Amino acid sequence: MRTSFLAPVAVCLVLAGCGNDGFDDLRAFMESTGKDGGSKIEPLPAIKVIDTFEYRQDNLQDPFLARNLRPTGKDLPEADRPKEPLEEYPLDALSMVGTLKKPGQPLRAVIKAKEPKGGFSYYTIKVGARIGLNFGKVTAINDDSLEIKELMQDAQGEWSSSKALMSMTEEAAR
Repeated sequence: MRTSFLAPVAVCLVLAGCGNDGFDDLRAFMESTGKDGGSKIEPLPAIKVIDTFEYRQDNLQDPFLARNLRPTGKDLPEADRPKEPLEEYPLDALSMVGTLKKPGQPLRAVIKAKEPKGGFSYYTIKVGARIGLNFGKVTAINDDSLEIKELMQDAQGEWSSSKALMSMTEEAAR
């Protein structure tokens, strides 16, 4: 009885050894890869040298000290006067679209203001009007432009004036 049981097991083992396991392509790849002497490793990239910055307090203001907020300088903004409507807009949201001339009165400029919620508002201004966020004051109105004197504060708290020129836009000429 023992031989009758071992015979079928032996036949199964012989047949299992003769079959194809489906890994012939994998074996061929492994043999060809190992023949070329090992894998090639790319060299490491060169290390970049980073320039160092050393903070020296020679002419620089200490960033941890409070800024001098007391106004100084020859040009000072008038803080106690009421704001005009065009002082709520930055200069890049405003454009000059025309001029008005009435007999016996000085030349006035027509300003188009882009509203934050969409749409536009139009204003007529004369020399001396306040405009822009930087304490701007209209100093001259020409047929195609207006001149603005602005006051700006630097990092040391000093106030200085600068001039801006607003030219009439191309769309106003149409």
